[in-house]
Amino acid sequence: MRELNKEESGWVLALTWLSALEEVARDFQGTRPHAFCQRAYEHATQNFLRILENDYRIVAKRVNSIKDAVKEYIKIGVKGGLFKDSSQFELVEVNPNRLELTVHKCPYLKSCEALLKEGISLKDLTCARIGCFRASVLYLADIDCNYEVTAFAVEEKCRGAIERK
Repeated sequence: MRELNKEESGWVLALTWLSALEEVARDFQGTRPHAFCQRAYEHATQNFLRILENDYRIVAKRVNSIKDAVKEYIKIGVKGGLFKDSSQFELVEVNPNRLELTVHKCPYLKSCEALLKEGISLKDLTCARIGCFRASVLYLADIDCNYEVTAFAVEEKCRGAIERK
């Protein structure tokens, strides 16, 4: 047995609360708690960016596109310790209204895998990572979008899309 370092224990705590939040959403909303989780991701993203700005003077700039908003959120997330580095993400702008992304080594994969094994469909997955990217577009570019998980692989990556409403 080994002790967790502070970074690991922080992730365990974050995963614990995120899993609990999504379980409660499913308790009350059934297998499709998308709207509830989407709103929680909006609050989480705004709070994260506000704390970084107010307490650490790490300021996210306002942008004008879906792709630029996600890129800015990734940049700020790296500075704020949320992401190890930007190479964890691949962004492909299909057109100005749709961004497809791949997340490598997502810390939430085990949670998604468990839900899929329980019978939740890929279409009904709520993804904290992609959901917060979508929220960053709303917050940083003032563009309201939908998001979806489009692929999931146990090899530590998932894919999704963010698309203007």
